[in-house]
Amino acid sequence: MVDDREKLRKIRSQVLALIEEVTARPRPAYELDGQQVAWDQYLAELRAMLDWCDRKLAAMEPWESHTQAYT
Repeated sequence: MVDDREKLRKIRSQVLALIEEVTARPRPAYELDGQQVAWDQYLAELRAMLDWCDRKLAAMEPWESHTQAYT
């Protein structure tokens, strides 16, 4: 489980670096030899991956529930 957390943290770190790179130098969408390159879509996919990593990491964290019993 700890190994999985480290992998997710590494992926998250790499995704953050890519997001920083893409937003630092915004480029327009273009088409090259029939292939569409849409930077805004790429950025949206990176943000979705970041959200996924955050959800997975949050699910791995310990949690506690406060309850109260009555007799």
